[in-house]
Amino acid sequence: MRIGFDGTCLANRRGFGRFSRLLLDALARQAPADMELIVFLDRPSAAAVTLPTGVVPRIVDVAQAPAAAASASGRRRVGDMLAMSRAVARAKLDVMYFPATYTFFPVWNVRRLVVTMHDTLALAHPDLVFPTRKGRVAWLVKEHIAARMADRIVTVSETSRRDLQSWFRLPADRLRVVTEGPAPVFRPGDTGPEADRVLRRHAIPSGSRYFLYVGGLSPHKNVPRLVEAFSRVAAPGVFLVVVGDFGDVFHTDVAAIRAAIDRHGIGGNVILPGFVPDDDLLHLYRRAVALVQPSLMEGFGLPPVEAMACGTPVVASRAGSLPEILGDAGLLFEPTDIGSIAGCLRRILDDLPLRDRLAGLSLQRSHAFTWELAARQLLECLLELGPTRRLRPDGSAGRRLVG
Repeated sequence: MRIGFDGTCLANRRGFGRFSRLLLDALARQAPADMELIVFLDRPSAAAVTLPTGVVPRIVDVAQAPAAAASASGRRRVGDMLAMSRAVARAKLDVMYFPATYTFFPVWNVRRLVVTMHDTLALAHPDLVFPTRKGRVAWLVKEHIAARMADRIVTVSETSRRDLQSWFRLPADRLRVVTEGPAPVFRPGDTGPEADRVLRRHAIPSGSRYFLYVGGLSPHKNVPRLVEAFSRVAAPGVFLVVVGDFGDVFHTDVAAIRAAIDRHGIGGNVILPGFVPDDDLLHLYRRAVALVQPSLMEGFGLPPVEAMACGTPVVASRAGSLPEILGDAGLLFEPTDIGSIAGCLRRILDDLPLRDRLAGLSLQRSHAFTWELAARQLLECLLELGPTRRLRPDGSAGRRLVG
C-alpha cells in the first residue's frame, strides 16, 4: 500500500508543523511492512526538515515554500500548487494524506484522499485569522474544496468533530478523530541548576513565581485579555511569561499585546522571550505556577497537554476543545470575562494545596494523549481506504472487487 504524506508544513514552528512532525515520526514507527510512506516536500523547505527512518522523500521544485505562501497575508502560486499536484499524481498512490489544510493543494490520480481539519476557527471567525478579505475568501474556498474532495476528514478532538460535521453537514462516517500528544521531551523531573540557567537565559528572575503562556500570538489566542487579567494579580516577584514566535507567518496580535502591557503599567512583570526551543521550554513548564491558555477557540490545545506531561497545572478557557482535553485536571474560565480569568489566576497563585492537587491530576490526565495512539488511529483510517477496499454509498468501507 502506497501512502502519500504532505510534508510541506513540516518546517512550520506553530501547531500545524508540530502536529505533522510528531505524527509522521509515530506513523513511520508503526507502519506495517507492506506500507510505503512517501513524503512530499517542497525544495525551499526540504533542508530544514529531518525525516524519520523508513520514509521515502519526494522533493518538488517550487518558487516559494508553501508554509510561507499560505501565511495570513501570503498568496499561493498556482504554478507551485500544480507542481505539487503533478508530483502526487505521478506517484500512483493508494491514499494521499494532508496533516493540515493549511498547505492543501488539489490532487488527482489518487485512489483516496484524507485531510486533517483541526477546527472551524477560520470558518466561523475568519477576522481573527486573516487580516484581509482576500485571505478569508481564499481560505474558505480551499476548505470547501478539501472537504468536498476528501474521502475522510480527520480532526483532533470530539469537539472539533462535532463542529466540522455541523459546518459542512457531513455524515458521521466521513469523520475520524486522531488525537495529539506531548513530544517525548516534555516530562516531569528535576528543576535544579539547569533550570536556573535556562530561566536566566530568558530573563526570568531566579526564585520568581510566574504564569506561563505558550503558543501563537494571533488574535484568537486572546493574549491581550490575559495581560489585563494578570494586571489584577501582578505583584513583586510575580510574572507573566508569554512565549510566542514574533516572526510568525500567521495573523499577529503583537501590537495589541504590547499596548495592553503599557496600558496597565505592568511592563516590569511581563516577559516576552519570543520563540523558545523545546529543551528550554521544558524547564519553563516545570517551574511555572501554571500554564494559562486563554484562547477564544482551540481544536485541541497542545501546550496544555505539554504542560500536563510536565506535571504543571493548567488554567484555561472554556472555549472549544479545552474542557474536553483538560477534564477535571484544570481550572476553567470564561475567555471574554476579565474577572473570571483573574479569579482563576488568583486561586492557583494563593492556594498551594489546590495547585499541588491539580499538578497530580494533570500528569495523570496527560497519559491519555500520545503520538503512538494518534498513529494507530490514523493507520486505521488509512487502511480502511486501502486498495482492497471500496466505499459504500453510506461512506463506510467495503471490499474492492478484484477482476
